[in-house]
Amino acid sequence: MLKTFSLQGRLGRLRYFLFNVAVIAIAAAAVFALTRLLTLAGTRSAFSMVQGLIALTYVLAIIASLCLMVRRLHDFDQSGWWTPSVFVIHLVYGYYEAVGSLTATILMGIFLLAVHLAIILTPGSKNPNRFGEVPGSAGAPA
Repeated sequence: MLKTFSLQGRLGRLRYFLFNVAVIAIAAAAVFALTRLLTLAGTRSAFSMVQGLIALTYVLAIIASLCLMVRRLHDFDQSGWWTPSVFVIHLVYGYYEAVGSLTATILMGIFLLAVHLAIILTPGSKNPNRFGEVPGSAGAPA
C-alpha cells in the first residue's frame, strides 16, 4: 500500500488503471461510511471531526492518484513533473463547473478525458529507461 505513494520507478498501463480504480473504490467506501457517521454525529465537534476525516480521505486519494500518475509517466520516459499540470487542468475544470459555464465545462471535460486516455493508453518503453526497468520484468523492483 505504501508503494502507492512512491514517486520512484515505473508503472504499466493495466496496473495504473487498476490501482486508480482501487484508490477510487477505497475512497468511495470510506466517504460513504463517514457520511453515514455524519447522520449519527450528535455534537457539533463530532460533526466537524467526521467532516475533517472526509476531507482527509479526499486529500489522500488525490495524492495517491498523483503518485500513481508520476510512475505511469515514468513508464513512457516522461518526467513526473508533468503531473502538476494535469492537476491544474482538473482545478480549471472544477472552476468552470462551479461558475456554471456549460460550454467551458464540456470542453475542459473533453480535454481532461483526452489527457487521461493518453496517459492510460500510451505504451511504456520496451527497454529500461532513466526511471528503471520494464515493469514486471525480472530486474524490476517489486
